[in-house]
Amino acid sequence: MKQIRPMDAVAALYSDGDHALSEAIIASLSRAIFVGGHFKPAGPAKRALAKFSYRVLKWTTTRRKGDAEKYCGGAHHNPILERTGHPYARALLDSSREEHESLVEGGDPMNGPYMLISPEIRKASDAWDRIFMDSVQSRDVQLRFAWETQATYEVVKSRLQKGGVVRVKALAAGTGLSTIIVYDRLIRDGCDPARMIFEITDRDEASIAKARRILTKLESTRGRAPSAESEGGISARSEDIFAESAEELAVQPKYDVVTAVGILEYLQGFTCDTTERCYRLKQPEESASAPIFATKLDAMTTDSASLIVNTFRPDPSTRILELFGRRFDYRTRENLSALLAAAHFRESRLVGSGNIYDIEVYEKAAS
Repeated sequence: MKQIRPMDAVAALYSDGDHALSEAIIASLSRAIFVGGHFKPAGPAKRALAKFSYRVLKWTTTRRKGDAEKYCGGAHHNPILERTGHPYARALLDSSREEHESLVEGGDPMNGPYMLISPEIRKASDAWDRIFMDSVQSRDVQLRFAWETQATYEVVKSRLQKGGVVRVKALAAGTGLSTIIVYDRLIRDGCDPARMIFEITDRDEASIAKARRILTKLESTRGRAPSAESEGGISARSEDIFAESAEELAVQPKYDVVTAVGILEYLQGFTCDTTERCYRLKQPEESASAPIFATKLDAMTTDSASLIVNTFRPDPSTRILELFGRRFDYRTRENLSALLAAAHFRESRLVGSGNIYDIEVYEKAAS
């Protein structure tokens, strides 16, 4: 693969064209995840730097006053970040819409850290790329992505070896890059595509459009969109999981494997801490909560389903994101177990543990 920086790799992957380069990027990420070896979280030096960076950014960040009736973006101002001109810095300072200000949006800059998993892309990255996309939090995002991909592959491969059709759903998956890498790997392993039904979902139409572009560019996924619910293949569609009731989900086809990574940190309930609690902010009442989400997981899965999910622990690096309006609900492994027990997901296996995230696989045991 030619030398390419992280944001250029993201642009090539999610745009029309660049088929050969997109294949090379996916192949490089796949090799790094499945063959490359052990992934390590950031060490003491970077963690100390994160604490120092938090203090500096706290002193130098201000919130712009704007028209209460019209959101113009650019809600926060920080001269240090603005001077870098880096896309990741701009994404921290801005949000696409006012209601998304509390979220870490899945735009192109936030996909940049994944690219550094590739040794070729990491080698081509510059100092600012590594400062923003290989920080404590960004390194943990890379680990979370790699562990999610490994765990999904292993669970699906194991189920395929036992026979029958395996239905897989990636919830709130953004562009579905992890799921696409898993499917690509299974196809290259010689698994029967007729026995695999993969579905990528997210409420953001732009992210789903990007997922569909990737699916049309890769040899392993091109032309494999199923034309019927029972037909094997891989597809992407927009979906707001909270728009459907548990009763509606109960009559739909059940899934054997569900990934729900990167969603629970925005849902209230069964937490060890929250942004609002830490800073003594008003906690808004939200209709979408973690217990409701767990109920929906129960309704959409088979009695022996596997669930891949993450924890989210407080850290100075996540406090940096909070300076720019992000709001989080933090959970330990114990919090997560208590939450998912009501949905009959009781047995868990730790896949990997970083400074911020753990990835766990839960197995469902019907009551």
